[in-house]
Amino acid sequence: MDRSGYSNAAVNGGETTRAPPPSRQLDYTCTQLQGALMHLASIDPIELCNEAKVEHCRATRDLRSCRRFVHCVLTSCGHASLCEECSQRCDVCPICRVPLQREGLRHRLRLYYECIGAGLISKRCDDRFQDEEESEKKLIPDVQRLYALFDVAFENNLSSLICHCILFNHYILVFEHWSMLVFEGSEAN
Repeated sequence: MDRSGYSNAAVNGGETTRAPPPSRQLDYTCTQLQGALMHLASIDPIELCNEAKVEHCRATRDLRSCRRFVHCVLTSCGHASLCEECSQRCDVCPICRVPLQREGLRHRLRLYYECIGAGLISKRCDDRFQDEEESEKKLIPDVQRLYALFDVAFENNLSSLICHCILFNHYILVFEHWSMLVFEGSEAN
């Protein structure tokens, strides 16, 4: 095996090929991993899309926004609106103005970061998405993160979650098309 972690190159009919890197072995008895998979298995399709979005902190400091990446969701309202540091010094959610809990758990990790902590998604993958976010490609990192969550679901026999999301999104598109036709029909009368 060479230093890159790949097995030695094999000669195949004059062409050199490399074997893929070995798949990582996960400890399915780990409570952190079990918690992340349970969260993924029980999540609603809309909530899954929200969990995949890249969010920036909306707290203001000296008349400007903090703008750090948000890794946690506020437990009082469920919004991903404050970074961990700002959630300690703010009293209300900047989106809905709901008071934050004074005692106990003020926030929980977002599903994407829960999966990173459990080893289901590579930390390097997250760093790459954050670099792309800096380059003004807002939609692409959100979709890539959703695909990463789909990969975790697929690798852990949760493919029904992917089917559910696809059917749900198809239903939304059909409903939007239908309501547009109804609206156009009512304008014609």
